[in-house]
Amino acid sequence: MTVLDFLVLIRRGWFFLVLGLLFGALGGFVTAQLTPPVYTAQATGFIAGTGGAVIAGTNIAIDRAGAYMPLVDTAQVREEIAKDAKVPLSKLNGSLSAQVVPGSTMVRVTANAPDPQSALRLANGALHALANVVARIEDAAGAGATPPPGSTVVPTEGIVIVPLDQAVAPKTPSAPDKRALILAGALIGLAVGLLLVLLRRALDVRVRAHTDVAAIVGAGVLGRVPRFDPEGHGKKDTIARAVAHEAHRQIRTGLRFASVDEEVRVVMVTSANLGEGKSSTSRALARVLAESGQRTLVIDGDLRRPTVAEGFELDGTVGLSEVLSGQMPIGPAIRQTSDPNLFVLPAGGIPPNPSEMLGSTAFQRLLGELRRDFFIVIDAPPVLPVTDASVMSAFVDGLVFVIAMGRTRKTEVVEARTQLSQIRARILGVVLNFVSMRNSANGYGYYRKNSHYYAQTSRNDDAAGHDEVAALITEAELSPAAFDGDAPAAEESGAEDEGVNRERRAGRSRTVSDDAASSTRATHARPRVAQTGQRSTPVRARRAKGADGLDPDVSA
Repeated sequence: MTVLDFLVLIRRGWFFLVLGLLFGALGGFVTAQLTPPVYTAQATGFIAGTGGAVIAGTNIAIDRAGAYMPLVDTAQVREEIAKDAKVPLSKLNGSLSAQVVPGSTMVRVTANAPDPQSALRLANGALHALANVVARIEDAAGAGATPPPGSTVVPTEGIVIVPLDQAVAPKTPSAPDKRALILAGALIGLAVGLLLVLLRRALDVRVRAHTDVAAIVGAGVLGRVPRFDPEGHGKKDTIARAVAHEAHRQIRTGLRFASVDEEVRVVMVTSANLGEGKSSTSRALARVLAESGQRTLVIDGDLRRPTVAEGFELDGTVGLSEVLSGQMPIGPAIRQTSDPNLFVLPAGGIPPNPSEMLGSTAFQRLLGELRRDFFIVIDAPPVLPVTDASVMSAFVDGLVFVIAMGRTRKTEVVEARTQLSQIRARILGVVLNFVSMRNSANGYGYYRKNSHYYAQTSRNDDAAGHDEVAALITEAELSPAAFDGDAPAAEESGAEDEGVNRERRAGRSRTVSDDAASSTRATHARPRVAQTGQRSTPVRARRAKGADGLDPDVSA
């Protein structure tokens, strides 16, 4: 893990870090509140030497005084304190300690007690009691031994502790230190939060970032579609819808340049499991393809749980299953949407053998016929639950794999990739769905900086919708009657107007079955539309015919 990866990890797990910091600080504060207060009082004394050869404050006296310091917390000293203070020994609550102040001849006695008066009584009493105990020990040591006859008498060296500064009653407790406890708790909580972030990163089995895709799938990311509410009317939902629309346009551009050697005309959209947004991605991708002037056909290849017809608000009672079973030709099964370049082939009835039907030669032949006139987007079932997608992948130019960010598990993606690799399926790219726009690591920092632009674009979409359709009509040289059900304009005099009205009536009554004939010859004869949205030259010539149905150039 690099430093940049660590910083990104910290940014993603900031919630756990803040939570640990707050809980740690709260724990330190609670600990400080529950800890009993401790008051500290100190008294000092002077070390003096006795004997002819000992000078007060010499190193010998200091070293000898240091040997007596542990006696301050003994029972003899406490008995002396209780006797001087005239209190029972059981009421002397607290701890005592004594030390020689480094670099001086002073003795410091420290008393810790739960209240100020007890600390004061212990400190002053301990200094006097320690001095008395040391004096008794020194007297006993000096009067103990008698020198043998004829020896030289050496003066006895001794010390005495002289009390100097009396202790003062403390006003504030010395412990607990609330600031130190809160700071220590916050640091511990922060460390625990960081540990949780690292543990979560190590144990996380879901796809969280676009950097995981290349290693797992082995293909690049075509686009990142943000999470949004289709029914929402707020500013965030408006911006998210505009960003999602732009993301699908990026996917469209990526598909056009996905192959250099071969033209991509049939694309299958699938995912590892249900609920990852493959159907919505199929519909949105088909819409942006149709917006570019490309005649696009959406085939609902999910014969188990069909949703395409419902998504386009079309009748899906008959469709692909009836065509493949030979119950009806392909023409009547295809439905045209409100977009003149967008067509839908519903799934139709649910067959008892969807895998065999989708893997049949009839389906392969059908795709071969339709691809000459349409860019085909197939909404396929997920890879892991059933084998339908694996079977269809052999008939398409490539597939688009949809991954739901934060939902799809890495192991599921690997397993789906393994199944597709066994049949040599070609993955054109990956679409990351349900991406959070708040995470700039997913590539949406630019969109957030330009949110006002997308908001304005989304507000202008509805107002510009009619103008965009009109532009497509003009570009394709079609009559408005082919797009809506309004009555034709008022007839004008002359044979030219009569021919135009005849063309409008024919265009209105003409169904998709005329464009998609069941035979191969009819399919080849159908006029085709280039990617620019303009029809081929034969169509222009046919539309230029006069009222008598003859080409003006020929009649001339």
